[in-house]
Amino acid sequence: MCQAIPRPVLEVTAERARVMVDGEEVRVDRRPVPELAAGDYVVVYAGVALEKMPEDEALEMIRFYEELESVLAEGTERLFGPDAAPAAG
Repeated sequence: MCQAIPRPVLEVTAERARVMVDGEEVRVDRRPVPELAAGDYVVVYAGVALEKMPEDEALEMIRFYEELESVLAEGTERLFGPDAAPAAG
């Protein structure tokens, strides 16, 4: 499942940006966002940078998703036990 979550930009070239996705560096098409620089946050969906996002909003959204994952993991453990497989994300 693809999620439009803000990602930190590590490097920018003419057509691509290198971003961090779940601990891995991924190259995405950055052409839809011409004003993009290393250190920015960008919303990525299906391998394409969709929009630049202010850092404070991006960090707030990232924290929200981390908290949501934690709540879902706790609920899964309560329902199915501690050995239940985590949901693919």
